[in-house]
Amino acid sequence: MTQVEDNHTRRNAPSISAWEQIERPLASVVGLAELLRDKSRDASAAARNEMIEQLAIRAQAVQHVVDNVLVSTQLAEGEIEFDSDTVELRQLVESVAQDWTLTHGARVTISGSVDAIGDTEWIALAVRNLFEDAATRGSRSLDVRISEGYSKVVVQIDDDGAVIPRDDLEAFESPHHRHQAADWDGSVLSVGAVVARSLVKGMGGDVRFFRTDDVNTCELILRRSQEASRGKRGQLPNRALDPRENQPTRDDILGLLDEKAISMVYQSVVDLRSGSITSSSVIGYESFARFPYASPMDWFKVAGSTGVGADLELLALRAGVEGFTTRDQDAFLALNLSNATLLSPRLTQALEGIDPGRVVLELSDTARIRSYEVTRRAVDSLRERGVRLAVDDVGAGEIDMWHILRLDPEIVKLDRHLVADQQNVRRNNALIRGLTTMANDLGIMVIAEAIETEAERLRLLELGVEFGQGYLFGKPEPLQWKTRVLSD
Repeated sequence: MTQVEDNHTRRNAPSISAWEQIERPLASVVGLAELLRDKSRDASAAARNEMIEQLAIRAQAVQHVVDNVLVSTQLAEGEIEFDSDTVELRQLVESVAQDWTLTHGARVTISGSVDAIGDTEWIALAVRNLFEDAATRGSRSLDVRISEGYSKVVVQIDDDGAVIPRDDLEAFESPHHRHQAADWDGSVLSVGAVVARSLVKGMGGDVRFFRTDDVNTCELILRRSQEASRGKRGQLPNRALDPRENQPTRDDILGLLDEKAISMVYQSVVDLRSGSITSSSVIGYESFARFPYASPMDWFKVAGSTGVGADLELLALRAGVEGFTTRDQDAFLALNLSNATLLSPRLTQALEGIDPGRVVLELSDTARIRSYEVTRRAVDSLRERGVRLAVDDVGAGEIDMWHILRLDPEIVKLDRHLVADQQNVRRNNALIRGLTTMANDLGIMVIAEAIETEAERLRLLELGVEFGQGYLFGKPEPLQWKTRVLSD
């Protein structure tokens, strides 16, 4: 809306859909472009410059809405990965506000300063979306207050735009619209607000709207950083996100990190052509973390959702290296990690004490990679030291060949579903044979996981797979025990 619109018009802004939010500025872009192209108009240079400026502003508005629809689609497909950064919210909000005020000629006042945990890029988009949402309701003044509560940070945004109807507030809270910005048919609340809430919820927070008299209030809620939320005794007050019995809490994870109380077990990777497990058939080991209770997946999931995922992964990597005591100097050690940990500057330190030529880093086939260029640079740097890369869990879902080719791994690991699924043997055989043929052409080693029967071993050999691991060759156990048995 323009500055000349009166308060009555802004207070009664009509309901618009996601596509209308694109069509309206797009129509104005087309209209301004036609005016500029019309040579019959006797427009002054100043007038034409003003039209060009307005054209740029409206084009940016179209781009912003389109970007939000695309982000909404990525959220719905689970394609967005969230980092756990320590975010200086005051600095971030000021940066967003500076750009926003230049575009809209509005006023923003900011008070308070607290650090949060989340993904800097996505938090910035969420804040920008909430500012833009206020602008769509005609707001010319925003009052932003950053404060801390128990285990959380609240960015409160008060605006003087059109009052949000109660029905629209209730529709916004509905889970049905959580990731469906393109279908949002709500209200004076924009597509950007829907996307902002989805992004923030993905980082363990939330976005809420309510109204007091003629003022709209939006609360963007995030998790506090460790430093901001540390108590008098150095303990962090925020608890687990999952209240179910026997689930790890954030405090449990922090205690485990402090005590380095994590144990590791190792499973042999063997040459399938040998027929049985012997000291000569073992080519490497994969390490797995073990915890006092609950599953490893539960521990890593809670750690990731509470801002300490990288810390727990790095502890597991370090413990895996320290427990690798095999006498076979040719056997490799496979270590599982996420893309975020692969990019961590602390990774090199976690791998100290082992010949890099013996290290294989396993990155899941389903890992969400924001930038293949950045990931490849990190992998290439590790390769210069001798470290190899494996793409893990191939076949756990849709097989993304471009994901594999862009990472250019030394090893591909076939997921257990391709090996054990008896309902789709013919299809799986074709997939395994095709993957093996491609891998052989590219010089990539293929390793099958979860082999439990002799029939599976023979079937894999017929399909061209020469290496594997699974209960047929032994369960994951402490490596000292496995080494002693093999030697005997």
